[in-house]
Amino acid sequence: MTLRHALALLLLATTPVLAQPGAKTPAKLSDTPDHIAEFEKELDTLFPGTGLTAEEAARRAIRASPTVQRSVADIEIAIAEAKAAEVARIPVVGIDARYTRLSKVDLPPINFGGMTIPNAFPQFLNTYDVTARVALTVSDYFVRFPKFIEAARLGEEAARLSRHSTEVNVGQDARVAYYEWVRANLQVLVSKRQLAQVQSTVRQFRALAEAQRISRADLMRVESQEATAEQTVIQLEYIAGLREEQLRILIEAPLGERLVIGEDIRKDILAPSQIPLEDLYRTARSQRLDFKVLDTGIEARLKQAEGERANMYPKLGVFAQADYANPNQRIFPQQDEFNLTWAAGAQITWTLNDTLLSKTVQDKAYAAARGLRADRANLERGTRVELLSAQQAVAIAQAALETSKKGLAAAEESYRVRRELLNAERATAVELVDAETELTRARITALNARVDLRVAMAQLGHALGNDTK
Repeated sequence: MTLRHALALLLLATTPVLAQPGAKTPAKLSDTPDHIAEFEKELDTLFPGTGLTAEEAARRAIRASPTVQRSVADIEIAIAEAKAAEVARIPVVGIDARYTRLSKVDLPPINFGGMTIPNAFPQFLNTYDVTARVALTVSDYFVRFPKFIEAARLGEEAARLSRHSTEVNVGQDARVAYYEWVRANLQVLVSKRQLAQVQSTVRQFRALAEAQRISRADLMRVESQEATAEQTVIQLEYIAGLREEQLRILIEAPLGERLVIGEDIRKDILAPSQIPLEDLYRTARSQRLDFKVLDTGIEARLKQAEGERANMYPKLGVFAQADYANPNQRIFPQQDEFNLTWAAGAQITWTLNDTLLSKTVQDKAYAAARGLRADRANLERGTRVELLSAQQAVAIAQAALETSKKGLAAAEESYRVRRELLNAERATAVELVDAETELTRARITALNARVDLRVAMAQLGHALGNDTK
C-alpha cells in the first residue's frame, strides 16, 4: 500500500465522510492530527546533532581495518629488504679459530751426505690456527649495489604509498556505508510512520464497521493494507540492521555501543561547479596515490633489472687474509710457536651460471615493469570513466535537490492552503489527503536527494584524490 493511500484512509476515517441525518457538524481542523508536524519531530529525533559522522566513521574504519594492518606488514617487509640491500655493501669479513690433534706418524730416517739422521723433522701433534679474512667485490660498488639499494628504497616508498592508498579506500568505503545506513534509517522512519497511520485508520474503520457505517469488505481491505505495511516495516528494519552491522564491522564498534546519526543531512552543502574532464583528470593524476604507487613500482623494477645486469659481466674483487698459527705452515722448518703471516691480492671472476641466472631475473623484472605499465594504462582509463560518472552523479543529485526543494515548497504551500480550506469547510478530506500525501512524498524525495548528493560528492572527491590530503 502506498503512503498516499494510507494517509487518505486515515483522514477519511478521522473526518466524517458523509453528513448523516442528525449528525454533528464536521470536525474542525484542530480535531484532526497534524501528521507532518509529527514527522518533523521524528526527523529531529533521528538527527539529534551529536553522534557519528561520515568522517569519524572513516577515521575509525582506518584504525580498525585488517587491510591497513596488512599494509603495515608490507611496509615492514620492504624496510627489511632495504636494510638487506644496505648490508650487502659491507665487505665479507670472517674469522676462524681451529684446534687440531694429529696422530703420530713414524717417519723414516733421512740419509744426508752418507749420514743417517733419524727424526730429522719434529712432529707437532697439536696445531692451533686463527685466520682472519676480508673480501670485497669492488665492481659491485659502482654497478650493482647502487641500483639494488635504490630499488629497495623505491619498494619501501611504494609500500608506504600503498598503505596510505589503502587507508583512503577504507575511509571511502566507510563514508558510503555510513550514508547508506542513514538512508536505511530514514526509510524505516517513513515506513513506521506509514504503518502508524494505517493502524489508526484500521481502528477507526473497525469502529465504523461495528456501527455498520461501512461494509465488512472495506474493513478487510484496510486490514490487508495494514499487513502489507507491517511487512514493509519488517523488511526495511532488516535492511537497516544489515547496514548498521556493516558499518559496525567497518569501524569495529563495540557490542554495547549505540550508533547515533551525528550528521544532519537536512543541512545544505555546496556542490562543486562543472569542470572539464581533462582538468579533473590532471588533478586526479597529481593527487591520487594509486598512480604514485604504480609509478614508483615501475621505477623500482627497472632499477632492479639494471642491478642484475652487473652479474652478467666479470667482477673485480680484492681480498686479504691473516693467519696466526702454531705451527704456521708457511714457516720452514716448522716450530712449536705461534707465527703471523698474511696474504692480499686482487682477482677477476666470471661465471656462466651467474650470467644465465641474472639474465632470467632481469627478464622477469622487465616483464613485471611492463605489467605495471599495463595496470597504469587501465587505471588511466578507469579514472576518466570514474571521474565522468562521479561528476555526472553530482550534477544529477544537485539537480534533483533543486527540483525537490521546489516541489517541497509547492507541497508545503498546497498543504497549508488545503488545511485552511478544510477548516473553512471549502475543501474535502480527500483533497487534504492528497496535499498531505504529496507533502510527505516531497519531503522523502528531498531527504533522499540530500543523501545522494553527499554520496556523489564523496565519490567525486575520492576519484580526484582529495581525501589523500
